[in-house]
Amino acid sequence: MPFSKLGLSDELLKAINEQNYSAPYPIQIEAIPAILKGKDVVGIAQTGSGKTASFVLPILVLFQKTNQSTKNRHVKVLILVPTRELAIQIKAVFNDLGKYLPSKTKSLAIYGGVSINPQMIELQSVEILIATPGRLLELVSTKAVALSAVQLLVLDEADKMLNLGFKEELDKIFKLLPAKRQTLLYSATLSKEIETIHKNLLNQPI
Repeated sequence: MPFSKLGLSDELLKAINEQNYSAPYPIQIEAIPAILKGKDVVGIAQTGSGKTASFVLPILVLFQKTNQSTKNRHVKVLILVPTRELAIQIKAVFNDLGKYLPSKTKSLAIYGGVSINPQMIELQSVEILIATPGRLLELVSTKAVALSAVQLLVLDEADKMLNLGFKEELDKIFKLLPAKRQTLLYSATLSKEIETIHKNLLNQPI
């Protein structure tokens, strides 16, 4: 199945072509239509299997379809990741795939190990936030960002986040999110801990 059959706009298809994606990966064929229908998704996928584009592309489609604005510093999409490197990588994919879209969305990657003040300033008008859990909670505590308007939550490399000891931080973040939202969980493995998150957070996932 080509990308053109997955409900993507011409602008996205042009960007995909520039990235030399010849054909969608299996997880993209399964996940993109499900996400566009508003379904919760569990994706078991190794690194390099196309998982990042499988959620970035439908998120960009959804932003083109709605002009609904939210209050400043109230992000609409939250993507939780275990490492700074992954946060930066996902931000780059949003930039690369969204470059031709007529309506621009502001995304930002935040992570620890660097000064928090520039991140606080950059959070102005951000709609898509890619964050490591610890730094996100720091920014929430200073009221630099609010999570009460999140419409879509992505947990990327969820198994790695748990292995790195982020369970307590994740539980705190989950309590700050609206109950009514779409949730996507990506993991390389389906452990007992992942099963617990899956059952508690997701609603009849694909």
